[in-house]
Amino acid sequence: MVFQYKSANTYESDTKALIRTFKTTSEPAIEPITLEELKDRMRLGSTCEFDAEIRLLLTQARKQVEADTYRRLITQTVVGYMDWFRWVREIELRLAPIISITSIVYTDQNSTSQTFASSRYATDIISTPPRIVLKTNEQWEYTEDNTPNAVAITFVAGYGATAASVPPAAKLAMVEYVKLMWSGCDGNEATYKRLVSSLQWTGYHKVM
Repeated sequence: MVFQYKSANTYESDTKALIRTFKTTSEPAIEPITLEELKDRMRLGSTCEFDAEIRLLLTQARKQVEADTYRRLITQTVVGYMDWFRWVREIELRLAPIISITSIVYTDQNSTSQTFASSRYATDIISTPPRIVLKTNEQWEYTEDNTPNAVAITFVAGYGATAASVPPAAKLAMVEYVKLMWSGCDGNEATYKRLVSSLQWTGYHKVM
């Protein structure tokens, strides 16, 4: 199947709309690994004058792994955008895993914000990537023509609310990323890429 470029934030085939633009609106309450665990892996000891900087690197490492794998690790709220509803029955969210779909909100032709009723669509959060599928005899609504990101799909993403739910490969990739960024550590870029590749699920996003 050939995919055609449609806009700056959405790709579309003849059967489905693919969303690739996302914004995290509620960050995770914790990181997949603790500051002390990270310092231990970096051989820095329990006391360190650079704790604040390392803490920033820890958060950046998680975000980098999420970006490179098109996944979310710890539970967080995310919004996916597209400029209008496509005339297809299926919307594919190129982000995983998804725990639940919160809402689909769109700007109608009167420039009024509306919620597309959840009774009109089904969700598939088991598949990777997750999908939203119109139910029988339903159709998407018209949106205001000149409103960018007129459709906003809010959902909860991540493996879970605890560090134990995050795959070990993601945690190891985070550590390797910090080692690469921290002077004096023996970070290995090839190791980072191998770990990230083990988590990737789509040919559209590769770091190898």
